[in-house]
Amino acid sequence: MRDGLRVMNPGASVLASQPAASARLQRLISDAGRHVPLYRRLWAAAGIDVDHLQVAGDFQRLPWLDKGALRDSRPLDRIHGKRRDTHLAEELSSGSSGEPLTVFKDRAVQLRRRWAFLHALLACGYRPGQQCLLLTSRRSAKWPTIARWSYASIGDDTAKLASRLDALQPDVLYGPLSTLELLAAQRTQRTRRPAGPRLVISTAEQLTRQRRAILERGFGAPVADFYGLSELGLVAYRTPGNPQFTPARANLILEFFPIADEPSVERLVVTDLAERTSPWIRYDTGDLVRRDPQLAGRPIVEFAGRSLDCIALPGGGLVSPYRLDVLLEQVPGLRAFEILQQADLSLDVTLDMAPDIGEQACSTVRRGLESVLGTTLAMRMRIGTIHRGPAGTKFRPIRSFARGPA
Repeated sequence: MRDGLRVMNPGASVLASQPAASARLQRLISDAGRHVPLYRRLWAAAGIDVDHLQVAGDFQRLPWLDKGALRDSRPLDRIHGKRRDTHLAEELSSGSSGEPLTVFKDRAVQLRRRWAFLHALLACGYRPGQQCLLLTSRRSAKWPTIARWSYASIGDDTAKLASRLDALQPDVLYGPLSTLELLAAQRTQRTRRPAGPRLVISTAEQLTRQRRAILERGFGAPVADFYGLSELGLVAYRTPGNPQFTPARANLILEFFPIADEPSVERLVVTDLAERTSPWIRYDTGDLVRRDPQLAGRPIVEFAGRSLDCIALPGGGLVSPYRLDVLLEQVPGLRAFEILQQADLSLDVTLDMAPDIGEQACSTVRRGLESVLGTTLAMRMRIGTIHRGPAGTKFRPIRSFARGPA
């Protein structure tokens, strides 16, 4: 990928052509193996000599760090033993795949992530001095007076957020996709719309073509797509009209791992070379990506849902949420959908249809799903309203409980 983002595939030599990055990685894993209790314990349990770690022979042997391992460890065990006296900011992750995790950041990490975010905004068309409205659950107390940035809580109801948007008439509107969709729908229903933003930036959820079109119609503005994690900050972004994502920082290593029986997507694992106080080494994001082999460097062209939300088949195979998204967004008159897979592998499918479409669409959707999933899964279908949960929560239209709580 571009801008120095290092991409590795399982089995490839680690950063063989980038000696400087390889040296940084060597320092990172050696230091973490000695001074971060979580990694020392995790790697020793995998039979790796943590006192003599070498990039060439050991990096791809290191087990992934997943959310289960994080929850089973004390927060203090994730912090470098010699840096525990450093002032650290604490932040909770979204908790979209379970209970939230506490993320620790020192001042250098915070500044680095803010700069990456600002750099991405500039690349998408923002210019210093423009009015920005950020819909978020977190607040920075320092930036608004400097950069004309305003904040609104995603926990507020849609009418209150719409009033805030009308009053500010910002140049840039940033927020989680579900919240932006509610605002876009509200604006679409109005006969007279106030001046809209010049740029909309969607984050936190998968921006499919169908959901992008909802934002473009509602706001009359180009839409950019940001992918980030509380654990790592902004990872990649896609400027309006661009088919591929651009890395947000040059010091991230991305690894892509295939999903059994599902060639359309890969699982994303990330290492942050710059984070030393509370390091992220081979962190399993739990997210799926789609890359385009026809483009140079096989860049990411879609963040395609969570691995937990792959639909499980009776024979043990998995089908990615991406394949079902692509299928259903082609159904005429389908405004929104929700697919829930229960523990017994059965599916509950809810369709929000345009008037007078109804039963015919149900048959079309059923045939389409069976063409991908086969006919062995019990499927219950209904036409109705999609309940997106409390204000401010992420909406995942495809969720699977076949492998435990999602």
